[in-house]
Amino acid sequence: MARLRLFSLLLLGTLSLAACRGAGLIPTPAAPAVAPPAATGLLSTPTPAVAAEPATIPAATLPPTAIQPAVISTATEPPTSPLIPSDIPAPTPCAEPGRIEHGNVDSAIAGESMRYRVYLPPCYAIDGHAYPTLYMFGGNIHDDAIWDTLGLDEDAEAAIAGGDIPPLLIVMPDNGWLANTTTSGPTSYEGFVLDELIPHIEATYCAWPVAAGRAVGGISRGGYWSLMMAFRRPDLFVSVGGHSPALIDSYAGPLEDPVDTGATNDLGELRIWVDIGERDPYLRNAQPLHEVLSAAGVPHEWRVNAGTHDEAYWRANLESYLAWYSDGWRIDRSALPACDPP
Repeated sequence: MARLRLFSLLLLGTLSLAACRGAGLIPTPAAPAVAPPAATGLLSTPTPAVAAEPATIPAATLPPTAIQPAVISTATEPPTSPLIPSDIPAPTPCAEPGRIEHGNVDSAIAGESMRYRVYLPPCYAIDGHAYPTLYMFGGNIHDDAIWDTLGLDEDAEAAIAGGDIPPLLIVMPDNGWLANTTTSGPTSYEGFVLDELIPHIEATYCAWPVAAGRAVGGISRGGYWSLMMAFRRPDLFVSVGGHSPALIDSYAGPLEDPVDTGATNDLGELRIWVDIGERDPYLRNAQPLHEVLSAAGVPHEWRVNAGTHDEAYWRANLESYLAWYSDGWRIDRSALPACDPP
């Protein structure tokens, strides 16, 4: 068994170097871990993980028949929220630029302090109203810097200034060991996000503290986490995005795997987006999710774009990501709850 695991790790390393560059390396499946006791929280529900047979790690290249042209699924249309009017209100002139702040959550679940970055939009909190909040996870080799490095905050700043998207908060947490060695439940990264991170952000910043005000997304391993959490708890989010999702957690059973929960759980009005590069080794793992959602009549966006599993791909799609998440929040700020910064 030890030799087999060693061989698998060597094989994975070879494939990663062949398929990706720099920070775009391909994540590995999560391994089981003994996590510390769960913190008392308000959001997550304890659902035990169900072990599954180890998944086969995909090859670094796909056969021609597995590559598809760029496509948007139009089998079913996304639901229209009653909160969304036709246009984003014109931006209020503002002289104060947006900014990135750094923070920490003392996590009882991780047993250590977990870092995060948060983008605060121009003239943050001056108008006295709360903001919709986008939580964006990185992959298993990333920390809280990845979305900042990609330029998500700069793109958001420009889009807000131009009136293309509404002002919003963007939370970019570190994954730490917890995201890479757990699968689901209150003692996993899911428990950290739902029971510790979100309550911390909503107590510290002017975040709109309801499902209509929260969206979650992620790249690679973070795409697994975002889809898994939102499909298990669609009552907590308005939108979920999986960007190049690595749906290869070999310990994710039918209660965790988005390919299962996407069809079996009532997702209500949850907005869903999945995109992936046509040369991404994990296309073959994401394709079944699209097929299952389509067969179940679940509205979703499905896009296969040019590119592979790397920073260049994600950077090229930042504007599309921001525009789609913001389509869930086209509401006049005067209708949002009042908020005095803590």
